[in-house]
Amino acid sequence: MIWIVFAAMTAAVLGALLWPVVKSKPAESVAERNAYDRAVFRDQLAELDRDVERGTIGQAEADAARNEISRRLIAAAQEPGRKPVSSFAWMAIAATLIVPAVALPLYRKAGNPQLPDVPHAWRMENAEKNGDMDALMAKVEQHLEANPDDLQGWQILAPAYRRDQRWQDAAEAYRNIVRLSPPDAANISDYAEAMVMGNQGMVPAPAHVLFQQALKLDPKFPKARFYDALALKQEGKTDEAKAAFDAFLKDTPADAPWRPMLLAEMQDTKAKPPALDQQTMADASNMSAGDQQAMIRSMVDGLDQKLAANPDNLDGWLRLIRARTVLGDTDKARAAYKKALETFSGSQDALAQIGALGKEMNLE
Repeated sequence: MIWIVFAAMTAAVLGALLWPVVKSKPAESVAERNAYDRAVFRDQLAELDRDVERGTIGQAEADAARNEISRRLIAAAQEPGRKPVSSFAWMAIAATLIVPAVALPLYRKAGNPQLPDVPHAWRMENAEKNGDMDALMAKVEQHLEANPDDLQGWQILAPAYRRDQRWQDAAEAYRNIVRLSPPDAANISDYAEAMVMGNQGMVPAPAHVLFQQALKLDPKFPKARFYDALALKQEGKTDEAKAAFDAFLKDTPADAPWRPMLLAEMQDTKAKPPALDQQTMADASNMSAGDQQAMIRSMVDGLDQKLAANPDNLDGWLRLIRARTVLGDTDKARAAYKKALETFSGSQDALAQIGALGKEMNLE
């Protein structure tokens, strides 16, 4: 029975594909059309001559128009009547028939329309053996619903959510890690960073508090120091931000992976006022999540336009690349990354900073 259904579906599809190709006007109707076109072109030539006599068109324009009309008239007079089915049509028919003729025996040999779907329970049970990461995550999530105090489960999920850029889920996972673990600067900073990434790269007040808590546990912890200074900058506390960045730079090794971003933020702070002033931050706090995202996207688009007019702004490119990535505009982030590399191809220091950011944002 199933083969009858497949045959009927195939016939219907073939009919729909072949009908426009097979259907063709007879030679007589084509000849009639050509005769009509020639009559129209002759009328146009006559009308053109009358326009010249009335002085409504110049001689040069009339000559150009007459040449074009004459060319079309000659083409219409020489066009032959079409055959009912062209060689191209036969090629289309052959190709359409060959595909099912080849596919059917292959499917009969390897396919099975009655094969049941893979059961959900079987997929969960064999997730680890098959390397099915989605199933593994779902399995851990199910486990944590019944055992929310299982620290190891949250430690498995948190980096997985981070890898998939599921920032809200990552923040929740890190929150539980912080809740179930002894006080630790790294765990607290990871929790706060997930909040920042989920907030389009802006450091919200609760995240800033968390970074400050992490610094009380470890005043030298790099991630907390960077975001604490960044939060000060975004809050309009420019002098405090500069002091925090300077102190952090003094303790940063020359080969530290975060050094390029630190230098970029310091250049940005010294070059102009902070990204958002106090009034803008206050206005943004009263906006809905959708309005906040629209405002941020508008600012990022504005930065993109400024860089198009002034491409020599290195810190602007670094901010644009990071902002595009945080917003989830991966294609635009990669485009900005490539453009920045081209723009600063002659500066090894600039290329090092751009390359480090590209590696951090997984854009290489």
